[in-house]
Amino acid sequence: MSSTNRGAKRAKNDFYETPSWCVEAILPHLPIGGTVLDPCAGKGAILRVCPASFDCKMAIEINKDLEYDLRAIATGEFDLWIDDALSLSFWPKADLVLMNPPFSKAEAFVRMSIGEQRAYHGTTCALLRLGFLASKKRQDFIRANPPDVYVLSKRPSFNGEGTDSCDYGWLVWGPGRGGRWFVL
Repeated sequence: MSSTNRGAKRAKNDFYETPSWCVEAILPHLPIGGTVLDPCAGKGAILRVCPASFDCKMAIEINKDLEYDLRAIATGEFDLWIDDALSLSFWPKADLVLMNPPFSKAEAFVRMSIGEQRAYHGTTCALLRLGFLASKKRQDFIRANPPDVYVLSKRPSFNGEGTDSCDYGWLVWGPGRGGRWFVL
């Protein structure tokens, strides 16, 4: 939620479904193929848009009520864990981690994906408010782990009722990444 929604009731688990155009905008800038993991999969909006060139799509979702929605997108090799991704001791190995994490836990999701014990993930891509980069609390982390930033040229609507006052972008960590800015 943003400054325009102060006092509004937040969705359970900060669940705000990713618009497909947001995923379509970043895919040409990512390695496509191998395995893709969404560790906060929701109803599978991100994985639904991922091309068939991925050998395997994997999802972790905390809300068991969304399992049916996730199974409905299962085509080809598909693995699903119903669990709190942040409580797992490891995530499955993935060539690409592609996620729209709950903003209140975004840093924890990114750290889990790019941290030393997660070194086997090739590229991590997270849809986040650009304000994620401006936090004083995260400045040491961002300096030590600069992402490439792909700014969305329009604001997404996560609830179908319009946009908020925040700007968004995809932050991308991985081999050959760090410190470049692009506008999608």
